[in-house]
Amino acid sequence: MVKGAENRDYLGSPGPRVSLFSGRSQTPPAGFSVVDDKLVIHGDLDTNGTVRVDGQVSGSLHRAGTLIVGAGGTVVGNVEAREVIVAGAIHGNVNARGRIEIEPGAVVNGEVHATTMFLHDGGTANGYLAIGGEPQAPVRGRQLDVAPAQTRNRSRG
Repeated sequence: MVKGAENRDYLGSPGPRVSLFSGRSQTPPAGFSVVDDKLVIHGDLDTNGTVRVDGQVSGSLHRAGTLIVGAGGTVVGNVEAREVIVAGAIHGNVNARGRIEIEPGAVVNGEVHATTMFLHDGGTANGYLAIGGEPQAPVRGRQLDVAPAQTRNRSRG
């Protein structure tokens, strides 16, 4: 072990150890990646592991086992993941094979397909929502057709 490492958290920050995964080991899980708040990525993400975005990621398709968008994080592009937790913003369609959780102050702009959805008070989802069952691939450009109300002529007599 590196001298002084015992006083660092798993991201290398000095101070007491803090884990995002309560009840688990203090070492980072295999496949855990962080896009910090000073990082901007232009391109697609593709991993079976967990990605936490506190910065900005912009691309056409982002795939992950678990995608966590922190309070200051922004993801632009479509997302496919087993689990999606949003405290920041996603601008694109989301296909969550498991659950999507939208925290207070978070926003998702796009279609959401998920088995389970937790929308906390103060969270926002703008777009088509399909929750329950096995999620299907998002339909790009889907529009809701609303037929005008038909009026009936009534004769008095």
